[in-house]
Amino acid sequence: MKLLVLGSTGFLGSYLGFALPRAGHEVLGVSRRDVGYFPNNTVITDLGAVEGIIRRGECDTVINCVAVASHEDCEKDPETAGAINSVFPGVWASAATEIGARFVHISTDAVFDGTSSGLYGENDETHPESVYGSTKARGEQAVFGANPHALVLRVNFFGWSRSHKSGILDFFVNAFTNQLPITGFQDYVVSSLYMGHLVDVMVELVEKKQSGLFHAVSSTPLSKYDFGQMVARCAGLSADSMAEGLLVEATGLAPRGHDLSLSTAKIESTLGHSMPSTEAGVVRALAEREALMDYFGPHER
Repeated sequence: MKLLVLGSTGFLGSYLGFALPRAGHEVLGVSRRDVGYFPNNTVITDLGAVEGIIRRGECDTVINCVAVASHEDCEKDPETAGAINSVFPGVWASAATEIGARFVHISTDAVFDGTSSGLYGENDETHPESVYGSTKARGEQAVFGANPHALVLRVNFFGWSRSHKSGILDFFVNAFTNQLPITGFQDYVVSSLYMGHLVDVMVELVEKKQSGLFHAVSSTPLSKYDFGQMVARCAGLSADSMAEGLLVEATGLAPRGHDLSLSTAKIESTLGHSMPSTEAGVVRALAEREALMDYFGPHER
C-alpha cells in the first residue's frame, strides 16, 4: 500500500514512519515542522494545505493522526481544539473520498465518561467528560458524515517518544531507573495497546477493506498503577518509588473518565484473532526500543 500519514511528527504518526516501511508499505508524511527521520515528508505552514495534498492522489490510504491530544490544552483553547479535532477531519475525509482513497481516522476512548459498569462497546452512547473527548466525538461524526466508508479507530496507546520523556512508558521507565518518587493512579483504568500492535491491526483492517467504527485497544484493561508495576516487572526494574494514588484526588488535571475500558469483541470477531494484551505490548516495546531510537537518530535523543 501507499499511505499518507497526516501528523507525521506526532507520537503515533512518527511511529508509523518507522513501522510501515518495515512492513513493506510506501509511506508519505505531512507535518508542520521539518524532521530528518520520516521518509518522504512534506512540511506545511498551516493545516489548510492538507486538503490539497490529499487531492494530489499520490496515495491509496490516508491515516489522520492530527489532533490536539492534551486534555489540558483542549480545556485552555477549545476553539483550536474544535477546529483540529472536529472540523478538519471531515474536510480531509471528504477529499480522500473524492480521489478514491481509504480514510483512517484516529479517535479516542475519551468519548466516554468512564461511569459504565461494563466494557464500552462501539454502539454505546458517547458522553465525554472533557473538551478533548467532546471534540473527538464530533470529529468521528464529521468523518462519517463526509465519508461513510471511513475507518475510525478509538484507541488508547503507549510507546516510546523520541524525546524520551513524552509518553507514559517513558515516564515509568525513567522514574524506576532513577528511583524518582511518582504516583500511580489506582482509579484510572484504560485498555492501553502498544503502538506496534495498533499499527498491525490498523493495516489488517485496511487490507480487509473494513470500514466503520472499531475499538482498537488492548484486551486487558489496567489501572495506571498496575501498568506501572507491569512495566517495572518486564524491564527488570524496581517499582519501589511508586506510591499508590487516586485520580479523583489529583489537582491541576482536566476532567476525564475513570474507567475507560473498551470492549474488543467487534474487532476480534472481524480480524479472527484476539487483541494483544498490554503486557505483550510492553515486552515488544522493550525489544523495539533500540531500533526505534536509531530511526529517530542521535539528534532526537
